[in-house]
Amino acid sequence: MHALPTLPRTRWLLLSSGTLLALCVYYLNYGATSFEEGVMHGGSQLTLAVRASAVLAIAAALGPLRRPRSGSALMFVLFYMLSAVGMLLATVAHGGLNDTLFFNTLLQLPILLALVGTRWQVDYARWLGLCCVALALQTIGDAVVWQSGSSLWQSMAFIGGVGNPSSFGLLCIVGLAFCVLHPRASYWRWPLACVLAFGAVMSKSLFAVLGVALVVGVWGVKGWGRALSALTILALLVIAALTLEAGADRNEYTTFIAHKMKSAGELLGLVEYDVESSISVSQRVEMHEKTRAAIAAAPQSLLWGHLEGTPYWPMDSQLLTYLGSFGAIALAVFLLLHGYWTWRAWTMRSQDGGFAVVTLLLFGLIFTTNRVLDYFPVATLYFFIVSTVLRPTLGLSEPSRPNPARPGIGSNR
Repeated sequence: MHALPTLPRTRWLLLSSGTLLALCVYYLNYGATSFEEGVMHGGSQLTLAVRASAVLAIAAALGPLRRPRSGSALMFVLFYMLSAVGMLLATVAHGGLNDTLFFNTLLQLPILLALVGTRWQVDYARWLGLCCVALALQTIGDAVVWQSGSSLWQSMAFIGGVGNPSSFGLLCIVGLAFCVLHPRASYWRWPLACVLAFGAVMSKSLFAVLGVALVVGVWGVKGWGRALSALTILALLVIAALTLEAGADRNEYTTFIAHKMKSAGELLGLVEYDVESSISVSQRVEMHEKTRAAIAAAPQSLLWGHLEGTPYWPMDSQLLTYLGSFGAIALAVFLLLHGYWTWRAWTMRSQDGGFAVVTLLLFGLIFTTNRVLDYFPVATLYFFIVSTVLRPTLGLSEPSRPNPARPGIGSNR
């Protein structure tokens, strides 16, 4: 197989610009529109134009394209195209569209096609490093706003430039995983990892907190020295949480994460707590009950979706959303593709330090509790990670001099 030419500098600048634009698009909402709790009033056309521009810049940087050689990627795109057609027919049949966030994922599909069809050799480790720096700067910016006593979200959660704490927390976890696991992470990996871990925790997302613990735990199992370091880091996180708990009289929002964890623990039977007091946890209980009731009322809806006559079934779970919107067969296709990519990532874990398999497992877990792919630009990051699995010779552009102390890592052969 002939080596592909390296992505030229001008195209790298275009790729970087599109990436930064995608990661920062919601800053337009913060400044130019009335934005609170993820809801904006006005400016939606401008935001849509900027999102489209970001996608176009990324796809253009990777062009011209050849015919994609990944059957699973093409099947993934076909899945979304058929789902969009079904959603359009349901909209016509039922007299209106009830939710538009699904179009965020559709908008980003050209990036997946560009990644698996590009004629260039792309240094994805460098691209991920750029994302880590951008997210770290956003975390610092949110920290400054937080210290001033202001916030755009309930509980003073950090949302960065992506407009949603769950999305921001997930992106920070992925960045953290890259910094601590990937052999191609920059020399600044540890300062960046600390900032990104802080950003994930301050997103006040329960999944983000657990994700930080998971990533640190995976890093820690690779040796006794790392295990001790991981235990120290986790102990510091516990101490920090207790410190925040002690400061509750100064700031009622500091116990928000502990509140969520106790509610989740009550559901698992680990502690006694009023689960109804946590809106986030209680709503996820209600969405399962609502979906189960809708399926019981019309079991045939499992075949084609659109429960209760709605074109889109927006639940805080990617799995329930796709089940209720497109049916069980479509959901099975989605799960099989994600499972296949996760297995591929497992087979190449020695090349990337386990980064891809850990992040795809994290995505698989969050799919159960959040429709995260509906939020721009999460699908872009997901597609980049998937592409490193489908085209590992591109995803792991090796440095000019492999590290002799780490045989087998950093090589793309």
